[in-house]
Amino acid sequence: MSSKLIKIFSILALAGLALTACGGAAQPTAAPAAPAATEAPAAPVVTEAPAAPPVTVPAGFVDTSAYTKAPPYTVCFSNASVSNSWRVMMNAHVDWGIEEGKAAGTIGTYRYADANDDPAKQISDVEDLLTQGCDVLILSAAASDVVDPAAQAAMEAGVPVVTLDRDVADPAHRVSYVEGDNCLMGTNQAEWLVKQLGGTGKIVELSGAAGASPAEERLRCADLVFAKNPGIEILAQAYTGWSPTEGQNIMANWITLYPKIDGIWSDAGLQGSGAVEAYLVAGLPVPPITGEDFQRFLRQWVENDLSIYTYSFSTRLGYEGVQTALKILQGQPVEEHVRVPGLEITKDNLMSIFNPKLPDEAIVDAMPEVLQKMYPEAFK
Repeated sequence: MSSKLIKIFSILALAGLALTACGGAAQPTAAPAAPAATEAPAAPVVTEAPAAPPVTVPAGFVDTSAYTKAPPYTVCFSNASVSNSWRVMMNAHVDWGIEEGKAAGTIGTYRYADANDDPAKQISDVEDLLTQGCDVLILSAAASDVVDPAAQAAMEAGVPVVTLDRDVADPAHRVSYVEGDNCLMGTNQAEWLVKQLGGTGKIVELSGAAGASPAEERLRCADLVFAKNPGIEILAQAYTGWSPTEGQNIMANWITLYPKIDGIWSDAGLQGSGAVEAYLVAGLPVPPITGEDFQRFLRQWVENDLSIYTYSFSTRLGYEGVQTALKILQGQPVEEHVRVPGLEITKDNLMSIFNPKLPDEAIVDAMPEVLQKMYPEAFK
């Protein structure tokens, strides 16, 4: 090959390299990129409200949150009766609580029925009250077992029941029971009497109303004390219906029936005052006797310098019953068994408690406001 041709090929090769370096050669066209996929919008995140903390209910209390309502409330009260001075004063304390609730705007309507100590009538009374409408039912049973179905009906209708003074037979048929301490009362009375008699003697027992839970509980607990003291002989036991007249009549009969009665266990001052009267009429010395804070009983004690011990079943429990009912409707835990403390009266504190201006029918252990409202003349 001639040198001339070699030069030509060299020039052509260099020219090709130059074109390549400058990108002169056509490049294949890339396919357009596919559009990015559009994702579905994310579902909104639902934020749950924090769970309500569990209700903590102390031992012996009842969770009432299921009964919570906004005031004003309709409060119903089915009362066994106002057949004696104690029940009149207890009812006055209920009225005080109702009036206080109305003034505060928590109670709008109050419905009341009095069974006149007739359990059958009380069952009908409760039916009528529930028909009229109740947010809560306060019930003081004429007879614990007979009236129990009425309390059950109220609870099954969603109306909470507060038993007052006298309970129903089945605790499941009420939310709370408000009373004094009947067992402590009967026990204290019995222990005092045993001590007064030196552990030996013949006694009689005057109870309240047959079938009423306070009377039966006081008697049961007193008899436990007497059973532990074999030197005590129980000559007789009778129910008086907490009537001074019945107490006097029964005691007058026993005075003639039993030549020697060393002591009298009476569960209240009502029939106790009747028993004292029977001895005074007979012109005989009154043996040691128990009771509670009935003014006539205290007056007999003072005027005749007797040997007496009293422990009250406080009428303040009427007011506490209303407060318990309101707490239930406000969803506050309440005690399953509310015991209102009693007042012990002995010869050591008698004169600091006795008000001679009070009438004989007065019950002394009461709220001062209620006592003064009922007997204003005694405080002038």
